[in-house]
Amino acid sequence: MVTNKILIIQSTVNKSCFKRDLLRKYGYQVIRRRIERELIATIVELKPHLILLDIFCGDDKTLQMLEKIRSDQRINKSLVIACINKDDICRKEKFISLGINDYVEVGFYDSELMLKIKNQLEIYNMRCNIDLSRKALEESLHTIKDQKKELENNLALAAKIQEALIPKTLGSIPNCSFSWYFQPSGRVGGDLFDVFMLDGNHMGLYMIDVMGHGVVSSMLAVALSEFFILDLDRDSPLKKKTNNEPYYKITSPVKVIEYLNRRFTFDKYNLYFTICYMVLNTNTGMLRYVRAGHPPPILVENDENIIELSGYGTPIGFELNEEYEEIEIQLKPNETVIVYTDGLTEIEDEEGNRLDYDGVKNYVKKELQFSKHHLTSGLKKMARNQYILKDDVSILEFKWEKQLGGS
Repeated sequence: MVTNKILIIQSTVNKSCFKRDLLRKYGYQVIRRRIERELIATIVELKPHLILLDIFCGDDKTLQMLEKIRSDQRINKSLVIACINKDDICRKEKFISLGINDYVEVGFYDSELMLKIKNQLEIYNMRCNIDLSRKALEESLHTIKDQKKELENNLALAAKIQEALIPKTLGSIPNCSFSWYFQPSGRVGGDLFDVFMLDGNHMGLYMIDVMGHGVVSSMLAVALSEFFILDLDRDSPLKKKTNNEPYYKITSPVKVIEYLNRRFTFDKYNLYFTICYMVLNTNTGMLRYVRAGHPPPILVENDENIIELSGYGTPIGFELNEEYEEIEIQLKPNETVIVYTDGLTEIEDEEGNRLDYDGVKNYVKKELQFSKHHLTSGLKKMARNQYILKDDVSILEFKWEKQLGGS
């Protein structure tokens, strides 16, 4: 605990001083000095919390001393209490005009002096605490500003990394045409998708939606993108080496999903994600897929019938005992499959109504009236026009264009 220091300035410094004894009785550190020309330097050195002007002589030395105190930037904020003769109104006004903090009139009670000193020191201590708080706040704001700048730089880098994971072109996939769209709700998101060839005849396709959106979700999305790199030498779970020709075996979608559920547990990452994983024979149009908690993909048949592709499975991470369901369907030439994340169902139409799953199908149905290609153009436009996205939006549309009997 810091003891407040009080400097008593007097005309003469006698051995006995009841004010000094009174203040010490209340636990204050008391120093007395005689008024003199070099007193300002002494005050600067002593740094008292409060100055008590205990001078009653009629000359102007006390007023001059007070004026010097208030004009010196080193000590001009010092607390000053003056002892004043009750009938000397002119002198009292001069003290007030020079900026004393308070005064006591001759004949005061001990309790009166102690109350005034106590009140002024409480004000002083509060002012010091406010100054310290202001300084700490300024330092915190400076730190936050630096951290915000660093975070913005990191987010920009993360956004570039995630953008690099979204396919730029899919022209190398035979017998298929594609259209896709990705829009994170923030700088980065938890959606991820890609299409790749597993071998000369089979295409792999996945779309992932990590719980939430933001940096944490995007980090898991990036980690998952590494998982889907097709590299036999790294023992890729998408494709396994065998001893017989063609010396590999493409892993079935259900086995891929089961592996993911064991590998990316909620207990380990405190995150879960949904996924739709497909394997398409680009020559025959045979499509196998599993959806783990993901919105049902849409199949647009040649007769313009729109079907939700079924299939049961819980999100990845919960390690539930229910078996995932692998579905196999035969695509016909020029039929379209649309895969999307549930952020698409959260967007609002022109009337402010939530799109929902039926709304997604209705917009696709509208597009069929105008074009046989890019059936998700209206959905993409609506997503771009949203003032605020509640969740990341990803759309991947592909059409199988292989003509039966063709080469």
